[in-house]
Amino acid sequence: MTASRAAAFAPINIALVKYWGKRDAALNLPVAPSLSVALQELGSLTIVQPDAQLDRDIVVVDDRPLDPAGLVRAERVLAAVRRRAGATGHAGVRSVNTVPMARGLASSASGMAALAVAAARAYGLDLSPAELSALARLGSGSAARSVPGGFALWHAGSAPDGSDSVAECLHPAEHWPLRVLVAHVGGRKAVSSTAGMASTAASAPMFEAWTATCRADVATARNAIAARDFGALADVVECNALRMHATMLWGRPPLLYWQPATVAVIHAVRQLRHEGTECCFTIDAGASVVILATAQDVRAVAEVLGEIAGIDEVIETRVGPGARVVESGA
Repeated sequence: MTASRAAAFAPINIALVKYWGKRDAALNLPVAPSLSVALQELGSLTIVQPDAQLDRDIVVVDDRPLDPAGLVRAERVLAAVRRRAGATGHAGVRSVNTVPMARGLASSASGMAALAVAAARAYGLDLSPAELSALARLGSGSAARSVPGGFALWHAGSAPDGSDSVAECLHPAEHWPLRVLVAHVGGRKAVSSTAGMASTAASAPMFEAWTATCRADVATARNAIAARDFGALADVVECNALRMHATMLWGRPPLLYWQPATVAVIHAVRQLRHEGTECCFTIDAGASVVILATAQDVRAVAEVLGEIAGIDEVIETRVGPGARVVESGA
């Protein structure tokens, strides 16, 4: 087998029904299914270059060496790819993110999905989307959802080896061309998603109720998306996000990722919907807020967000496709 340079782009994905809890930490297997949308143009571009001269994998993200914890996860993906390809040696990896890290915007998900897709191509593997999703999951659980793109469902699965815990595209982006506003709220989070998830699962009394909620919410969200029923989708998306953060607050120590601007966006979006604007919010493990809106209402929402103090930037995008190879060759 001849290895060669390859590059891939993967989008960030925003969970509409959240992933917060693992049944197997080593394999990043979730306790419940989750559902997400991929965002067009926002994500990670990653280049993988196998190099026989290297004595270890080198991973650089946004012109900085990847932190030790992130490097362990990236090496897990690279090692799995090399095992499948029957390859040895190491690789140089360079990745560029179009979203800030540690803001609750899933940059690790897009990065690990792009790594899995680029590494598979670099080492000559021809893998199905499900196989690529499983590879990406080894680096970051939610990366499984960045591979298929569009409106994606990540199956919790039941197999001990995680073979059935993969994401699939329920509907392509064009099924429902919703607009998405990303409201960046400043400051890096003090507790990583990995650490926060483990702490919540171990100490929150309502954790079991939370996972049961997710199973029910996936079914509700699937129906709403299939029917393109914005009101039904808004109800389940906002309730699921708030219940995840409520579960975090029940942990010990309690986790509070929000900033004042986060709360201000929640109130603004609720008021807009009360006035008849089709929009809803969701918040991952961070202070930034993502707002879904219809095409006819997105400008009105953006104008309101632009007046809220504490928001560094508002980016407008839409639901987009999944991970893909953008360069392949020696």
